[in-house]
Amino acid sequence: MKKIFHIGLIVFITICVFAACTKMDATYKQFVVPGGLTYTGKATAPKAYSGLNRIKIAWLRGSDPSVIKAKIFWNNFKDSLTIDIPPVGDTVSAMINNLDEKSYTFVIRTYDGKGNSSIPVEVVGGSYGVKYQAQLLTRPVNSTVLSAKGKLTINWGGADVSNGAFASEVKYTDVTGNVKSQVFSVDQKTSEITDIKPNTNYKFRTIFKPDSLSIDNFYTGYSDGGLFVFDKKDWKIIDYSTQHPGGDNAVTNFIDGTDATRWHTCAGCSSYPHYATIDMGIERTITQFGVWRTTFENGGDDRGPDKFQFFTSTDNTNWVNQGTFNFNRLINGEQRYLTPNNPRARYFKFVGISGPQSYMVMGEISTYGL
Repeated sequence: MKKIFHIGLIVFITICVFAACTKMDATYKQFVVPGGLTYTGKATAPKAYSGLNRIKIAWLRGSDPSVIKAKIFWNNFKDSLTIDIPPVGDTVSAMINNLDEKSYTFVIRTYDGKGNSSIPVEVVGGSYGVKYQAQLLTRPVNSTVLSAKGKLTINWGGADVSNGAFASEVKYTDVTGNVKSQVFSVDQKTSEITDIKPNTNYKFRTIFKPDSLSIDNFYTGYSDGGLFVFDKKDWKIIDYSTQHPGGDNAVTNFIDGTDATRWHTCAGCSSYPHYATIDMGIERTITQFGVWRTTFENGGDDRGPDKFQFFTSTDNTNWVNQGTFNFNRLINGEQRYLTPNNPRARYFKFVGISGPQSYMVMGEISTYGL
């Protein structure tokens, strides 16, 4: 009897559940689309590529052959762009132009021929413009060295890599008269140009990418290359007054590229004037020259001259006095002087004419020009 009761109870419960479900289906039937909703294949792995007042949106095409177009929304759906999707190709892309300089959130939906759409997909990207451009700094040139054979070596300063600097562009006229450009990575501390036209200069600018996905480069304005420092590897000292015994005092230290060495004229066996004549190896236009006292001992040596003369010559026979100059022997660092007539010369002569001792101690000399 118990068994029959249990079976009857189970049958009763089943009938009740069935009736309840039938009633529920009837309640929600008006909200259900017959056949179910159809979604098209969504935009896969979308990316936003930043640019100059524009952004490129791209994604993988996907495998849904029914997709024929896409719509991209931004500015909280206030703006949109509709594009057709070709039947072939691995990727889909669209360029959105005339954008203000700011960050954007884009929403992508794809559609088939019946108007069915995909689920929305978001991607974030930025547009750059005058604000970004205004903060870009040109990578400086510390010095430009010109050899006797015409090779130009540019020694670069630090680049503004935090803002996206990745290269420097150098524009110059080559030996055939053609204008050329070369691009050098910011990883290079020095760059060489071997075909620049003699007696001409160059211009340079810095190239930036605001981020790794940028489709546009940004450029600083061009800067002039400035003066060339003539390469001392080509130089020879062909005449001098005296030098004190010992390599630390040699006259060749006057052109070795550092003020940490010294040319010390003979102490106790020489007196002013003291001089050194240098052959630069090739004729140059000298517009400036620089002189250093030595830092060989005690952080600086004050036994240099108070006054000196600078002579130039094209043949080491006929000399032109470019002037008498004051020298501050109490300070370190280069003291730069202009040559008033920008002479052409292969040879120059430094002549110390007065100082506190009978002998003279000097650090370094350089010449500049084209």
